[in-house]
Amino acid sequence: MSAQIYEPHHTRGDLHLDADVCVVGSGAGGAAAAAILAEAGLDVIVLEEGGYFRTEDYSANIPEMMTKVMRGGGSTVIMGRSPIPYLEGRCVGGSTVINGGMCWRTPERILDEWVEDGLTDLSPKALDPHFEEVERTVNARYQDVGSTGACNDLFKKGADAQGWRLSRNKRNQVHCVGSNDCVTGCPSGAKQGTLYSWLPRFFRQGGRLYTRCKVETVVTRNGRACGVSGTLEDPYRPRRFTVTAKAVILSCGAVQTPLLLQKNKLCRPCGHVGKHFTIHPNVKVAALFDEPVDSMRGTHQAWQCTEFVDEGILLAPGAIPTAFMTAIFPSFGQVLADKMRDCRHIATGGILVDDSAAGRIRTVFGLPYVKYDVTDVDQDKFVRAAGLLAELYFAAGAREVYTAFHTTPVLYSPDDIKPMLSKPAKVEDTEYFTAHIMGTCRMSSDARNGVVDPNGQAWDVPGLYIADASVLPGTIGVNPQVTIMALAHLIAQRLSDELGRVGRVVHP
Repeated sequence: MSAQIYEPHHTRGDLHLDADVCVVGSGAGGAAAAAILAEAGLDVIVLEEGGYFRTEDYSANIPEMMTKVMRGGGSTVIMGRSPIPYLEGRCVGGSTVINGGMCWRTPERILDEWVEDGLTDLSPKALDPHFEEVERTVNARYQDVGSTGACNDLFKKGADAQGWRLSRNKRNQVHCVGSNDCVTGCPSGAKQGTLYSWLPRFFRQGGRLYTRCKVETVVTRNGRACGVSGTLEDPYRPRRFTVTAKAVILSCGAVQTPLLLQKNKLCRPCGHVGKHFTIHPNVKVAALFDEPVDSMRGTHQAWQCTEFVDEGILLAPGAIPTAFMTAIFPSFGQVLADKMRDCRHIATGGILVDDSAAGRIRTVFGLPYVKYDVTDVDQDKFVRAAGLLAELYFAAGAREVYTAFHTTPVLYSPDDIKPMLSKPAKVEDTEYFTAHIMGTCRMSSDARNGVVDPNGQAWDVPGLYIADASVLPGTIGVNPQVTIMALAHLIAQRLSDELGRVGRVVHP
């Protein structure tokens, strides 16, 4: 497979490449689109800004891995009433390298809303074959029995004690060994990110992938996209590359795709680039137990509590590496060191709330500016949900529960829940996080309401397509990778039909 992955040391001088389609990004959307287009007989090139890392390259050295596989070394932050850290993959495989692997279809109620907005091809029935192929390709399956770990088992124990509804998670994995290193790259190769699912299909058809290629310009001719150019990040000296193509697909993610469009002053007439930014925000909750939990033994998330989804609230376990547990405790120095002695006994989880508002991505003084404010309406849900998750953990036998609220950081018994609810923490007193960013170049049935049409093509730039989280028409309330792949699959099929009518590039 690596023979078709071209790293800077495999080439010399500036690169001048030709293809039928140039795909920018190798994550959930880009890799899925590239595979389908290549299997249609088209010549496809994928450009990846980050590097190529094999399974053996991943390690438990958290700072090192974050620097290698994440944009900004994992330091990216959304600005607002309370700063919200988020993660972007910057490597072959994109964010599928660093996500938890959850595989959820878009809820039918969300698809029904999209159909009502005129996107008739996004109905549950119409998308069903796309979902099926995605799930088959990424090996969406339940965790092997006995490999879920105590963090998940205690969550289930508490939910069962409360009589709350649970859903078992499917994840894109093959016999996950339960080392809980999802966020810094799977060290066993069990997680089926795009490098192990869609890209092998792409390579079998002769597809070519070039790493360390930072696309800076979308080249247009007579208003039509006809290629890209940018900088090849060679450690010895920066070089240039140019790709000429009949169509360009941007799959840079919900942050980088709108920034690239803004930099190139493309898709401006619609007025929607960078807007409608949703993040499916979440907050942490953790619990201290008498018995060891050993969160690094088990999977990231085997269950979700769906008892309160009609309220826009989702509860879930979420085991995290030990290095991240320091963020749980409202302390530092020796007090923090003393607390960390209990790390083997801590179960971690989280709360996800459906967005009731949207943010914006734009460039200010040449720098990216990502803005999103959690609303008071959503904050009320977070406070209520924190009380619910605390009830769950106490029902499972927890001694203490740790929240994301600076005003009530520790609950020592179920009796502390009511006072926390009676004096709810403000947005400014809460620590948030997100891994589900979407919607900044949304698909629409009308050129006045979005950036791309139902085929994924930019309304005002023929030949320019987008296939990533940015095209989602709205927040979906579940982990988005399957939705992203399904829409990319649909967009790629439509594009392959179109290019099949106009001919293909022929290489000697």
